[in-house]
Amino acid sequence: MDVLRFQQVIADAEKAHPFIIKGAISHWPALNDHSWSDLAYLQETVGSHRLVPVELGTKYTDKDWTQKLMPFGKFLEQTMSMNEAGVCGYMAQHNLLDQAFKLKNDFIIPDYAFVETGRRLVPNDQTASTDGIVVNVWIGPQGTVSPLHFDNYDNLFAQVAGYKYFCLYSPSEAPNLYPYPPDSHMPNTSQVDMESVDLNRYPRFVKASSVECVVEPGDLLYIPVGYKLVACI
Repeated sequence: MDVLRFQQVIADAEKAHPFIIKGAISHWPALNDHSWSDLAYLQETVGSHRLVPVELGTKYTDKDWTQKLMPFGKFLEQTMSMNEAGVCGYMAQHNLLDQAFKLKNDFIIPDYAFVETGRRLVPNDQTASTDGIVVNVWIGPQGTVSPLHFDNYDNLFAQVAGYKYFCLYSPSEAPNLYPYPPDSHMPNTSQVDMESVDLNRYPRFVKASSVECVVEPGDLLYIPVGYKLVACI
């Protein structure tokens, strides 16, 4: 898909919908000579002792979920797979590139990211880090789940290694998704546990219509502002 066509497709916020651009980033060094699937390469490039924020628990809505700073090497060795306590570690939405500048050579910001839409593209609580674009990195093991939530900005999600399942809901489905109150600490998150839906508490959830997809290495997923999503590694 060329940039002009991309701009035409996403121009109308009310009509914009998620879609995958297959193989859009397959040329990145992160998928080739500097493969991010190679944990030894990541550890050498980032540094074993560099501290990173790690989420401990399957998802951030769990009661036993916590977050701690951890040496990157320890994170890769111990928490990328389930540890003895059955708790997985997840480095989520972290600007790792500000800590490991060499990683910036492993990818190219897609031209799609510079398309003008007039909508909010940069999170309120983050500063653009690369050519005016916010770039975050997620690293986690199989079994990690992002609870049903939404973002106030458009997303281009690039899958570098492994596969990820997405379940996406249009903003029009919000009444059926039971978000936490606006004055709560998670106003962008649904109260519904997607892994064990309680229809007695959330009966309208059965009316919610979704779109499902799986992204694979090399794929780029466009997610419009306001779309509710749940993602599983």
